[in-house]
Amino acid sequence: MIMRHILSFIIFASIAFSAQSQVWFDAGVKAAVGPTFMWDQNVFDDAHYKHKLTMGNSFGGRLGVNFGYHAGASLEYNASTGKQTFELNGDPQNTFKWKHNDILVLFRYSGNGAYVEIGGEYSIMGDVILERHNLNTEEEVSDKFAKNYKSGVFGFGSYLLGGDLITLNLGIRLHYAFDDMVNEQGKEANYPLVDQVLPDPSKKTLATAAQLQAELNYAWGRFAKTACSERWRLFLFQ
Repeated sequence: MIMRHILSFIIFASIAFSAQSQVWFDAGVKAAVGPTFMWDQNVFDDAHYKHKLTMGNSFGGRLGVNFGYHAGASLEYNASTGKQTFELNGDPQNTFKWKHNDILVLFRYSGNGAYVEIGGEYSIMGDVILERHNLNTEEEVSDKFAKNYKSGVFGFGSYLLGGDLITLNLGIRLHYAFDDMVNEQGKEANYPLVDQVLPDPSKKTLATAAQLQAELNYAWGRFAKTACSERWRLFLFQ
């Protein structure tokens, strides 16, 4: 259902802009790496239990529709892994590792070899593993987490190299969730503090990330009018 709405919007946008500017399409592959967080105010309020800087990654692809030389929209899919280690009195106590599949719709503005982008993200949670360092154990705890959550995305970067058809981009992308990633069962188990009672279960645990991403794109076609008629046609780049 969500995918259908996203695709319908992109098709509508393509038709709306095609009457005023050249519309062309690109596709690409991408990878990202950087810090991921289970951002929780209960942890920040605790004097002994702290977030530790831990890394996650993602791999995926994108389809883009571009309106002229500056504005564009894209649909992305990424297979991602998040990780968060919590320290108790300076020593690793608990580490959460979670997998999620992400669908993103982004708007990008480009100019002078750089770009900025903003959009939304829908994440479907996969397996979640809890490693308890003090007990030297690992357990699967997916039932303590929401099945999905929504996030806002903001990014910026620059074009490193390439030509008219192929480009390599490097940038920074920030993800900030709006929905709690821990469900009611997880709150009852005192996640993410685990070994301590949650001072305020109403406070959300938010999946956030700040990652460096590389993106390789190929411009594969455009909409244009034929010389002998007023009809729009799709032309593939050679």
